Amino acid sequence: MRKVAILDDYVGVALEHGDWSALPADVEVRVHREAIPPERLVEELAGVEVVVITQQRARLPRQVLEQLPSLRLLVCNGRTSNVVDHVARKERGILLCGTADTRQPAGRRPDPAASRGLPAPSELAWALVLAVAKRVVVEDRAIRAGHWQTGFPVPLAGRTLGLLGAGHLGGAMVPVAKALGMDVVAWSPNLTAGRCDELGVERVTKDELLAAADVLGVFLVFSERSRHMLRADDLAMLRRGAILVNVSRGPIVEEAALVEALRSGHLGGAGLDVFDREPLPLDHPLRSLENVVLTPHIGYVSEQLFRTAWERMAEDVTAYFAGAPIRVVTSDDDCPPMAPQ
Repeated sequence: MRKVAILDDYVGVALEHGDWSALPADVEVRVHREAIPPERLVEELAGVEVVVITQQRARLPRQVLEQLPSLRLLVCNGRTSNVVDHVARKERGILLCGTADTRQPAGRRPDPAASRGLPAPSELAWALVLAVAKRVVVEDRAIRAGHWQTGFPVPLAGRTLGLLGAGHLGGAMVPVAKALGMDVVAWSPNLTAGRCDELGVERVTKDELLAAADVLGVFLVFSERSRHMLRADDLAMLRRGAILVNVSRGPIVEEAALVEALRSGHLGGAGLDVFDREPLPLDHPLRSLENVVLTPHIGYVSEQLFRTAWERMAEDVTAYFAGAPIRVVTSDDDCPPMAPQ
């Protein structure tokens, strides 16, 4: 049997949303609902010819690729993947196919919401801000346990939203903040006065951002430069009781320092959609902190997005086995260096 492995299908919709019926009879598709631990990845993928990377979580560096001699095709959700060593991939003659396509899937109309309103991660960021500030999760748990009114919600009007990054996602936070009566300040290493004028926010230094923010939103692009952009000393500069929300990447905030700031009460709370290791380990201290609201990296997730992605990933695999691969990634511009862990 020729083997296809679908990784990290957490919700269990890969076979439902993609049409795999045209695959040859000698092709076996195995779906992995749970994340494969890095130390078991080579063992689990032994003999696999096609790997479908759905969540960009499993990392495929050179040392892994070199131990997978049967691997001939990688399929990713999106234009490319930054969890693959593309130099090693090309050396080994492994194709990469993505889902980026200007075609509209047959029988499906464009989603009218996609061209207006907030980007989905910015929507989630506000959901997390409000859940923490208004004690939604804490009070829900308390009511279910037989209690009533265990603390005070935080009013946002008159408070300051600090944006660590004011690009597409961070900038989308501004209209809602102003509608709530909040002031907005912003900083990032490359933030310009022109961008701040465009958004109608005040550009400040990093130290001024931390000192002013009642709510700090993390919206930086993750890179080696932004890794641990917020360390213990930075978190200590935040006002006592401040709220931190991160929908970008976990390692932008030094995790141990974040846990300690939450445990000590210096941070009033945090809303986190991203983590150093995903899925979050069962024994992770963030799971036990009452002042944290956790979501499983769902900022960009929607059923419509997944339906389109699975349709195209199934098409990519089917075309490969038919001997005519489609959406093959060939441009060096679409083969970025592996993202840091």
